[in-house]
Amino acid sequence: MVRRTLLWLTAALVLCACGEQTTGRRVVQPPPAGAAAQDELPPFVGRVWRLITPGSAPGSLRIFLEDRTLVMVSCVEPYRLAKWGIAGSNIRWLESTIPIEVEYEMPSPDELVLRIAGQDREQTLVAASAPYVCPER
Repeated sequence: MVRRTLLWLTAALVLCACGEQTTGRRVVQPPPAGAAAQDELPPFVGRVWRLITPGSAPGSLRIFLEDRTLVMVSCVEPYRLAKWGIAGSNIRWLESTIPIEVEYEMPSPDELVLRIAGQDREQTLVAASAPYVCPER
């Protein structure tokens, strides 16, 4: 199961990195409305973040890619790809057609805190470093 999940994550990352090809040129999708320009991306973009909030699925990872793709994966759940955007100090994405909006804060360069809008819940993520293997269950 863990091996299959890692294979899917690897395949997803490779596909995201490749982009669509049309007559030898990469097709670039415009960022969502309200999104910051490419040179204004927040520092959490392009890094692998490990969710450490108690009760979260083991080995949960989040990767906010520059092309506005959010990769969400864990050691026990299949991966999910979603489009994300920035609105002020909030991040927005769709999860199974459910709009998610979180306020983000970076207390340190290697820590990311996400507070779900309208709720008193938060998720804490830390920068993941290689090598990383799903924890034993």
